[in-house]
Amino acid sequence: MTDPRHRRAAIIGAGLMGRWHADAVTRIGGAVTVIVDPDGAARRALGARYPRAVLLPELDPERIARDATVAHVCTPGPTHVALIMALVEEGVHALVEKPFTDDAPSTRAVLASAERRGVKLCPVHQFLFQDGVQQMVEWLPTMGTLRRVEFSTCSAGATDDPVSQDALVAEILPHPLSLVAALLRAPVAEIGWQVVHPSAGEFRAVGSVGAAVIDVAISAHGRPTENTLRIVADGGTATADLFHGFAVRYAPTVSRAAKVLRPFSRAARDLSAATVNLARRTARAEAAYPGLRELVRAFYAATEAVGPAPITPDAIADVASARDTLIGQARLRRD
Repeated sequence: MTDPRHRRAAIIGAGLMGRWHADAVTRIGGAVTVIVDPDGAARRALGARYPRAVLLPELDPERIARDATVAHVCTPGPTHVALIMALVEEGVHALVEKPFTDDAPSTRAVLASAERRGVKLCPVHQFLFQDGVQQMVEWLPTMGTLRRVEFSTCSAGATDDPVSQDALVAEILPHPLSLVAALLRAPVAEIGWQVVHPSAGEFRAVGSVGAAVIDVAISAHGRPTENTLRIVADGGTATADLFHGFAVRYAPTVSRAAKVLRPFSRAARDLSAATVNLARRTARAEAAYPGLRELVRAFYAATEAVGPAPITPDAIADVASARDTLIGQARLRRD
């Protein structure tokens, strides 16, 4: 088994997500050894936190291969394919922020290249590794027939530009697709999706798997911001707060008394779960992006051959194909 102290990370992209990836690496016992960013101020700012790291203004795959075991690609989506391919050619494992690549063909191409070189690749679908989502997966077999899976987000991550708003939808899409695939254990690319795209930044997709209706709603305008996952089954309902990483399960009671008391009982359960979650995250010093640290830990274990791939190549390709389908349908509606 590889000593965690030998985990050496190259952070490619020293912005917000680069900072959180670097933090996750150190929290699992690794070290940031290389920082790459053409922006000198960003590069130096992150380098000040990790003074032993080599600072590079541009990608140097050979240097990264010499000084790091894993590269964290935290750059804009259109740069990913070229970066991943360069890293793969040098035998460097890569954890890549979403979207993994621009489309399914390029995703399949980089995965094929990685397989030939024996390199591990993984997109950052950190929601899958949150405590709340993991609880949902455990609860599902005891909840009877699943009737609905609902993902809803209202994001403030876009500008007033319509192009930016639609780009935000495309960037968010891998998250609900990966969650639906994990909950249903079914390929999301095979779902017969119906898409509504009434204006820039407003998107809804509906499909079905067995008895379950799948509903994905993304808004760049709705407020307040939210990020929730909800499952409805014959044996109850569960909701996960994806911003904070916890889930609450509600009993399937139907009595008149239960209806009267429901606002109070739900509020009590929500408060209790949120309080426990806050205490747990405080103890972990997990200020943001719950699930990221556990994904990073699982990916490093996979690169060290002491654990399975946190997200398989087939699952990565499936989400990419479904994303292409949904984006394509949204463009048809808009045109």
